[in-house]
Amino acid sequence: MKQKKLRSLSAVLLIGWCLIFLRCETTEKSMVRALYLAQKEQSITVGLLYQAPEAAADASEASGAVQLQLAQADTLAKALAAAQKQLPQKADYRLCDYLLIDQNASAELLAAYERTVLENRQGRVSAKVSVLEMDDGFLEELPAEKQEFPNKLLELLKQCTDQMPRLYQYQDGMLLPQLRAEKQEVALADTSILWRVENSIELEARQAETARLLLEMGGVHTFWLEGEPVTVRRCSVSVTLREETASLRLDCQRSYDTPQPSAAQCKQLAELCTQTVQSFWQQGIDLVHLQQRSALQNGVGREKITINNACPQLQADVRFLPM
Repeated sequence: MKQKKLRSLSAVLLIGWCLIFLRCETTEKSMVRALYLAQKEQSITVGLLYQAPEAAADASEASGAVQLQLAQADTLAKALAAAQKQLPQKADYRLCDYLLIDQNASAELLAAYERTVLENRQGRVSAKVSVLEMDDGFLEELPAEKQEFPNKLLELLKQCTDQMPRLYQYQDGMLLPQLRAEKQEVALADTSILWRVENSIELEARQAETARLLLEMGGVHTFWLEGEPVTVRRCSVSVTLREETASLRLDCQRSYDTPQPSAAQCKQLAELCTQTVQSFWQQGIDLVHLQQRSALQNGVGREKITINNACPQLQADVRFLPM
């Protein structure tokens, strides 16, 4: 009889604990899905894209209305604190998978946010980064009721996730997709942003897609070659150095149910890769790490290829593996 009462009491306590856990860890938290950072002169704007507590958001595919809360201050800490105060419940950053920045965001701002993430867990250092461009006052002018923009923004971020680098890569530079917002709509722009500590560069679509291919970024890459689309679903890039020349070899896999690219299309893609590496080099960017490879091959201080010199002679070879 005594054991039966103990079992009943244990069951009641377990159920009570589970209810408290669910109440505290899901439904009573504002689940932040993305964080926006903008910088203008002496002010910093923070935007929290979140799902209200009733969404019970405990998974990346959580349902529930997405809302946006903005705050502005002279420091990141103050702006972030002010934005959090306006949420219906305490902010939870477990699902904060995205970081949106404006093109003018400085390295100091990203470094400050990284410290905040590490010290206070207000976000993730592995968050995917992209640029969000909008007219002055766009976010402030969004209607308070029936906001469609936040939902559309989150859906677009999910669709573009393969194109985004992660926050912890910012010190090495990041090739970022560029999103544009206008009249309650948001879309992926034709251009991309090469964000660097020193400055940012806007890239046209074809050059940016080639750079992503050479950097072996995930996702499907599509190119118009010889007047027809060619899609690459996977690519391996290898580099061989000989004296002051470099050879690039790209072993590609085409998308399923697409024809094998012709020799002329492979040649055109190889030329595009060479032009892209040369163009980046002229802007002081060693896209395929030729200088590092030269240092490893010849020793630090004796490398024959350096970013301060003219771009080495390049030769690219593109091959598509049989299916």
